[in-house]
Formats: sequence, C-alpha cells, structure tokens
Amino acid sequence: MKDKQIVSISYDHEADVMYLNYQDVQAVAEEIGDGIFARYDPKNESLVGFTILNFSKKFTQIPKNIEIPLQQSA
Repeated sequence: MKDKQIVSISYDHEADVMYLNYQDVQAVAEEIGDGIFARYDPKNESLVGFTILNFSKKFTQIPKNIEIPLQQSA
C-alpha cells in the first residue's frame, strides 16, 4: 500500500480565503485561475498547495475545470 499524503485545509472566514497544503514549506505562487493560486516548492518545483481567494463566492457558482500545471514555468 502506498504512503498516504496528508492535506491540511484551512479557511479564513474574515478574508474568505481557503488554503490547501500538501507540505509545510516556503513556496512560490502562480495564479492559475481568477484568484486561484498553485503553490510550488522552489527547490524542486513540486506542487505543495493551493490558495483560493473569494472562496465562498467561487463555490456558489457553477463549478469550473481548472488546469493545474504540475511544475512551475521557467
């Protein structure tokens, strides 16, 4: 059986921001959609999490597909 990956999810109600983290590291962010940021480890460019601004407004709309690059653009 593969090792499980833990995802930490937190929501800042006052700022209406959702955070999803796969690793707790310093990261660089790239906007991949309107107010949706993928965060990458700058050492190896692996995806370490997401930040979603205006979360409650985005999820009262019809869901959309979002393409997520697995490695940061050079």
